[in-house]
Amino acid sequence: MSGYGPIAVELARYNQWQNEKLYGIVAGLAPQEIARDRGMFFGDILATLDHMLMVETHLLAYIDGGAMPSAFDANRRIETEFAPLRAARQKMDAAFRTRCEGAPPQWFDEIIVMPSGRRLPRSFWWAQLFNHATHHRSQVTSELTRMGIDYGNTDMPYNPLTQFPAP
Repeated sequence: MSGYGPIAVELARYNQWQNEKLYGIVAGLAPQEIARDRGMFFGDILATLDHMLMVETHLLAYIDGGAMPSAFDANRRIETEFAPLRAARQKMDAAFRTRCEGAPPQWFDEIIVMPSGRRLPRSFWWAQLFNHATHHRSQVTSELTRMGIDYGNTDMPYNPLTQFPAP
């Protein structure tokens, strides 16, 4: 997977762009709408956004070479209120960009050994992290569409944070 670094950087920028856009829209909703059970996998918009952050916190520890937290609970909550969740989201997105933009290319090729013994490059875990976020953002944007809210563009070439060609 050599050469994943520039792609990881762009995915981190894309992730930040889409999260800022999504949280901006959700911030305009009434708190009861954010927390209303909509039959989503995690019930409501707030819980779904929180799940994304919780999994990313879990994966980031793994990606950074630390041990996975002992017990993974997909329903564990980090934040139960929107404002602190949004602040934590912004902090996480900044951490993603810092790691991806500052990492030497070979860092992405380093192997991480899972507890099962399976060996996968760090780039695989970055891809999983960004794929997971996209999956759950689409659940929330589907609900927004059902509410009559146009989420807008999600195409990578329109990301204002993209910096190709590189300086």
